[in-house]
Amino acid sequence: MSVTSKTGPCPICQTSVEVIEDLTEYRRVFSCPICGRLEFYPAVSTFKDFNWNHLSVYLAYNGYPQNDLRYFSTRSKEYCAEKKHEFETNKSNFGYPVHLTPLDVENWYPKRFSEKVDFILQWIESHTPYWGSPVLLENDRVYANFFVEQFEYIDDRWMPRPTELRNEQLKYIVNCLVKQEYIESPTSYTGRKRPITLTPKGYSRLDDIRIELNSQKDVLVAMKFGDDTLKLRNSIRKGIQTAGYHPIFIDEVEHNDFITPELLKYIKNSKFIVVDLTHQNNGAYFEEGYAMGLGKPVIQLCKKDVKLHFDIAQKNTIFWTTEDEITDRLPKRILATIE
Repeated sequence: MSVTSKTGPCPICQTSVEVIEDLTEYRRVFSCPICGRLEFYPAVSTFKDFNWNHLSVYLAYNGYPQNDLRYFSTRSKEYCAEKKHEFETNKSNFGYPVHLTPLDVENWYPKRFSEKVDFILQWIESHTPYWGSPVLLENDRVYANFFVEQFEYIDDRWMPRPTELRNEQLKYIVNCLVKQEYIESPTSYTGRKRPITLTPKGYSRLDDIRIELNSQKDVLVAMKFGDDTLKLRNSIRKGIQTAGYHPIFIDEVEHNDFITPELLKYIKNSKFIVVDLTHQNNGAYFEEGYAMGLGKPVIQLCKKDVKLHFDIAQKNTIFWTTEDEITDRLPKRILATIE
């Protein structure tokens, strides 16, 4: 392995960053303070099929920090699983890729203005050391966190919008938050950084967000449904209930919609997802992938000695021998991993 390190522009935000190259494997990882760690190597891994306005926001909120060993990549799931295995078996110290698709980004990206406001308020709070302390906005460092549309699609490629247009949109968003009385911020200030401070109303909205998140008690269960899995179903149900949550089995829900829209609604409204992969059910794989794209925690179950699909074989899984084990092990995993 021939690994070198240099500096260069981040392929998304153009910030000067550390670039780590493994020339023998055609890998180039950018370690960006704004976008996190990502692989961009034109011959094998680019983000050409993504909406870059949505991608930049996704990376700002979900990117791997610079001290992490993971990085986002658009290479195949098989490649990512292989490199993760090499890393875990000490055959490589380069870190390992996490497969990212346009669907992952679009499923996560908030569509409503109010959702975006909630994300921004949480970001402001995370950068506020104490109540009443102002956060100083450095425009080009916060575009993505404030959902500024930084790119235009021109001649089959995403191009940066002019800086004055991005600054104008950022100013509009900040002023909207001021008008909603979530923050205080002067319209005139010295220096390049605009100070913003959360108001009591802003903190009250953050409290509401936390209450909404903590009050989510529904948990969708993805598994094979049938007479042969009744014991498994009951064990999963009991395990979830023991942890204080409400299991949702889609075949038990009364509804008038087509099954897929109804299913997706329950995934979105669930605190987390429990999926049993014992029967290699295609529906369970789909539901897990959709949940992961939304950023939902997923707890995997599988009967011992069943070989998992490579897509999710790398994920920590509760392997069970008898259904009775699930009743004890599942609530322990829920309480240990779900906030």
